[in-house]
Amino acid sequence: MRRRLLIGIIGLALAWAIAPAQGQEGAPAVKPLERLADGQPNVQGTWAPVNGGSLSLTNPVPQAADFDKTIKPLPSRIIDPPDGKVPYQPWAAALQKEQNHYYAYPARPEHIDTQHRCIPSGVPRLFTGMPVLRIFQTTGQVVLIWDTYHAYRVIPLDSRPHVAPNVKFYMGDGRGRWEGNTLVIDTRSVKGQRLTYIGDFYSENARILERLTWTDADNFIYEATMTDPTVFTRPWTMRVAERRRPNEEMWESACYEGMTDPDQYLLKNAPPPPTR
Repeated sequence: MRRRLLIGIIGLALAWAIAPAQGQEGAPAVKPLERLADGQPNVQGTWAPVNGGSLSLTNPVPQAADFDKTIKPLPSRIIDPPDGKVPYQPWAAALQKEQNHYYAYPARPEHIDTQHRCIPSGVPRLFTGMPVLRIFQTTGQVVLIWDTYHAYRVIPLDSRPHVAPNVKFYMGDGRGRWEGNTLVIDTRSVKGQRLTYIGDFYSENARILERLTWTDADNFIYEATMTDPTVFTRPWTMRVAERRRPNEEMWESACYEGMTDPDQYLLKNAPPPPTR
């Protein structure tokens, strides 16, 4: 009897010791965020989208679909409005349609997507594509670096004012603050940019409220709310899941003009553009 009791006690002790390491239902344990000396959550490291690709926001295609045609598109990255569509004004919807046409059949250099012309993709497009993101933190700021285009952002965490409205940057002018484990970035002074290969865009009047929410030490959710009364009928929000890539290295991205120019056949045989 004593032997059975002793075996039972040992079994319970082993189960109790293993359970915290596995978490509920055998899932891996969630690693909590550490804190830096200045109180910031420690989010330094290398990150990339769980499902990268900037062909489309409403009908995103996983990168693996290039090799496996059975892979289906993912749900829209747009979580608001509920229909998952960009709420364009009528003139802007017509322009997006025209730019989508010219993505496949460019007739002039400016028809080629900005990313193919080595122009920085800007905010929030860099969070949707495949470029690896490296995050560094120092006292009072967060630094975001992408290998593609040698793009970077320095986000101050103090209350300094934004730059003058007439000054525009490809990466915008961001001011940040921490709300728990969420880095909130108010980005203004952007250049008019494309959001996707198929011609989605915003103007230089856009204001972007970004929220990077860490659910644990290895995952965060990126959300960007776009407000641009010049182009959209209402603000709208997109979301992308990002994951830590501890084994990824940042290699030089040597983009040069013409490296992704479309086939000359397309330039010479483009059908007429759609009428607005």
